[in-house]
Amino acid sequence: MRNSYLRLMGIFYKNTLISEMEYRVNFLGNLGLSLFWLMWAALSVRVYFSHAETIAGWTYDEMLIVMGLFFTLNGYRQMILEPNLSRMSEHVRLGTLDYILTKPVDSQFLVSLRHIGVYNWGDPLLGLSLVVIALARMNRVPGPVELGQFIVLLVAAMVLLYSLSLILQTTTIWLVNVERLDTIVMGLLETGRFPVGFYRDWLRVFLTVVIPVAFMTTFPARALLGRLEPWLAAVAVILAATSFVGASLFWRFALRHYSGASA
Repeated sequence: MRNSYLRLMGIFYKNTLISEMEYRVNFLGNLGLSLFWLMWAALSVRVYFSHAETIAGWTYDEMLIVMGLFFTLNGYRQMILEPNLSRMSEHVRLGTLDYILTKPVDSQFLVSLRHIGVYNWGDPLLGLSLVVIALARMNRVPGPVELGQFIVLLVAAMVLLYSLSLILQTTTIWLVNVERLDTIVMGLLETGRFPVGFYRDWLRVFLTVVIPVAFMTTFPARALLGRLEPWLAAVAVILAATSFVGASLFWRFALRHYSGASA
C-alpha cells in the first residue's frame, strides 16, 4: 500500500513537472526573486547587529541559521502545502471534494499531496544553503548527534506545519466561502524568522507551548549550534505525532459532517 502511494505521488509530480517546466523562464525568474529576498533579509538583519555583537544571546551568523530554516520551511509551505490545502474551499464550493471522496485512494492523501509548486523548488535549497554558509562562517561542523537532532526537529517542523494547515483548511467544510486561510499559517510561520528569545515573555511562551513555532526554527538552529537540550528533540517528535493524528482525526470528523456540494 505504501509503495502504491509513492508511485502515485511520482505520477502526480512527474505530470506536473512536465507541464510546468515548459515555462522554464518562470522557474528561473522565481529562483532569482527568492535569492534576492534571501539576500535582502540577510542584509536587513545585519543592520540590527551593527552596534551589538549579540542580540538576546544570538550572534549574526547564528541568526542566519534561523533565517535559513525559516526560508526552508516557507519554501516547503509554498511548494507542498499551499498548492494543495489552499484548494479546500474550492473543493467544497465547486463539489470537487465529492469527486475526491469517490476515489479508491485516501482522501487526506489526495487533498494534501496531489499538486506541487514546481516554481518553488529552489526556496528550500536556498534556505539550507544559507544555513551551511552560516556554519562555515563560524567554522562549525555539527557532530553526528547534533545533525541527528537537527534532522529530527526539521522533519517534526514539517509535520507540525502540515498539521496546522490541514486543521485550518478543514474548517472550510463548514465555512465554505472562507478563503486564504493559508495566510494565517504564513503569518504564524513569519514569527519564526527570528529566534523566540527576541520576543516578549508571554509571546515566547505562546510560540513555544500553544503554537510551537520555536520547534520549527529556533530549536533546530540550537541543535546545529550544540545548544539544544536532548529532551526537546523527544518533545518535538511527540508534538509532531500528536498534531498529525489530531489533524487526521479532525479531517475524518469533518467528512462525517460533510453533506455534499448539492446540500
